[in-house]
Amino acid sequence: MKNKYPLLYFIFLAVNLNYSQVPLPPIPPKQNAKTKVLIYGDSSKKSKKEDEESATKIIEVSNNVSISEENTSQKSIQPYNVSITELTNQNSVYYYKNVQTLLQKLDTTAVTAAQIISLTKYKIHSNTINPTRLDSMARKAYKLNEDKKYDEAIITSKEILNLSPNNISGHKELAYAYKGLGNHELSNLYFEMMVKIITSIFQYGDGSRKSPYILNNFFEGISIYEAKFECYPKKVTVLLTPEKVLLGGYDCYHIMRFSNLTHWLPLLKEGDYEIE
Repeated sequence: MKNKYPLLYFIFLAVNLNYSQVPLPPIPPKQNAKTKVLIYGDSSKKSKKEDEESATKIIEVSNNVSISEENTSQKSIQPYNVSITELTNQNSVYYYKNVQTLLQKLDTTAVTAAQIISLTKYKIHSNTINPTRLDSMARKAYKLNEDKKYDEAIITSKEILNLSPNNISGHKELAYAYKGLGNHELSNLYFEMMVKIITSIFQYGDGSRKSPYILNNFFEGISIYEAKFECYPKKVTVLLTPEKVLLGGYDCYHIMRFSNLTHWLPLLKEGDYEIE
């Protein structure tokens, strides 16, 4: 969805000035940069002309690649140290039901980055998340907003959040739909929560293979690119590594970033992903 979020993008940049952990948008690689050939899946948003012009080689983001001078001084990615038992302990600040309640209040000051990530971890550990279903719903909400069917987009996006309260796509599409209806107050609330969730994800992963983003489902990665980088990934891929880690890959500006989607693997069949 090109040019869907020009205003949100500039607002996002302004907001990000307060979040030093958020990396800058990827930049095109130098001509002499080392490249690696990867196999991609087809993007539904890619035109024939774009396909012909797209490079077949990309640069993988790694922890030791300096994207910008500011990034070199950025704090290292934080390890996630919350135990699984904390997520089901009713007296813990990471108790999943409490975290869900905090997210539903749309108060970004009330919920921490660790709590946001802990909810994703709980959903994965308890096997109460279906990435395939979330992807389908996210694509539906995305299309409804494109068609300016904002009321329907709101219904679908809220269904996403009922299943996945910290879902980037759900908050992003709600922000856009309410903006389309002229409800700027609600639009801003969902937008600010989306920013909070994205910055939390960036705090615990940089999109490299070593530290992939911790996401609920594949389409969340596409939502990150649109909201943060104002770019719909032209090429995407799903890779199973030799270590049996399922990585979702997103290529924009010929720099690929990854998400860890190993919990999706049991729902996929042979041919849905590439094997390294």
